[in-house]
Amino acid sequence: MDSSDAIVQGTSNDAAVSRESAARLGYINDPFIRHFVKRPLRRAPLINRGTHSRFDGVQRILRQFIQQTRGSDEHACGQIVVLGAGMDTSYFLLRQQGLLPHRYFEIDFSDITAKKAATIYKSSALRALLPQDTVVAEGGSELHSAEYSLLAGDLREFESLVVPKLMARGFDCTEPTLFLSECVLIYLDPQHSDAIIEWITANIAHAGILTYEQILPTDRFGQMMIENLRARGLELRGLHAYPTLQSNSQRFLDLGWHSAVAVDLATYHEQLLKDSERERLAKIEFLDEWEEFMLLAQHYAFTFAYTSQSSRFAHMDIGKPN
Repeated sequence: MDSSDAIVQGTSNDAAVSRESAARLGYINDPFIRHFVKRPLRRAPLINRGTHSRFDGVQRILRQFIQQTRGSDEHACGQIVVLGAGMDTSYFLLRQQGLLPHRYFEIDFSDITAKKAATIYKSSALRALLPQDTVVAEGGSELHSAEYSLLAGDLREFESLVVPKLMARGFDCTEPTLFLSECVLIYLDPQHSDAIIEWITANIAHAGILTYEQILPTDRFGQMMIENLRARGLELRGLHAYPTLQSNSQRFLDLGWHSAVAVDLATYHEQLLKDSERERLAKIEFLDEWEEFMLLAQHYAFTFAYTSQSSRFAHMDIGKPN
C-alpha cells in the first residue's frame, strides 16, 4: 500500500473518534460508533459541536431520501451508496429505526472494510442488525447480502473496479440512488473525483449526491488548515479545483444536474438547526471558543445535488430549516 493511502485511510479513525466523543457526551444519538473506537478521546467542545452539525446534516438527507422513495405501501425502494464509508454507522442507525432503502452499499479501501467487517462480527449488537442472508466474502474484507453490501475498492478505479462490484451485488441504474461522500472526494485528484460524478451523470437518471468537504484554501485559516494537514502527510488534492461554495455546486450544474446547493457548516448551525437544538447543545458543554468554531465551520460545506426533476429529489434540501 502507498504510504499516502495509509495516511488518508487513517482519517476514518479520526472521524470515528470525533463521532464517538460527540455520542458519548450526548451531542448525537449513535449507540453503535463506540464499537469502532478502541481508544476513546474527549474532543474539544468546538469539535464536538462541528461533529453534531455534520452528523445532523447527513442524517437529514438520508432520512429525506428514504421518506421520498418509499411507496404508498411503505415498501422500500431506492439505493444508497456511501463512497469512502470508513467506520460510518448510518446503516445500523437506519436499520434500527426501520428506515432502509431497497439496497445499501458501502465502499472503501480493503484494509478499512476488513477492519469494519471484523468489528461488526465481534459485536453482538451490530451483528444482530445484519440481514440474515449476510455472508463474509473476499477473505473477510467484504460483506454481502441482498440488502447491505460492504465492498472493498479504490475510488480512483471507480468505473473499472468499483462499478462492476456494485453491479454484481444488485446495483440497479434505473432506481433512485443517493450517493454520500464525507471528506472523501477532496482527497482524490480532481480527474478521479470528476470521473465518479461523470459516470453517475451518464448512467443514473435519478441520482442525488451529498458531499461534505473542506473549502476556502486561500484565506489565513484555510492556509493554516492545509499546512496542518500537510504536516500529517495529508493533501486535499481537490480543494483548489473546487475551493468555494459556488464552485462546489457549479461542478454539478456544469454537467447538467438539475439542482445543486452548497451551504457551509456555520450557516447550517446558525440557520438550519432548531433554536431548541442549539439550546440543548449549549447545556452539554460551554463553548468559549465561539469565534474559532465559526471560523472552522465556515471552512466546511455540504453540497446536495440531484440529476432528476422528479418530485422525490425536489422535496429534499440541505438548506431548509428543520
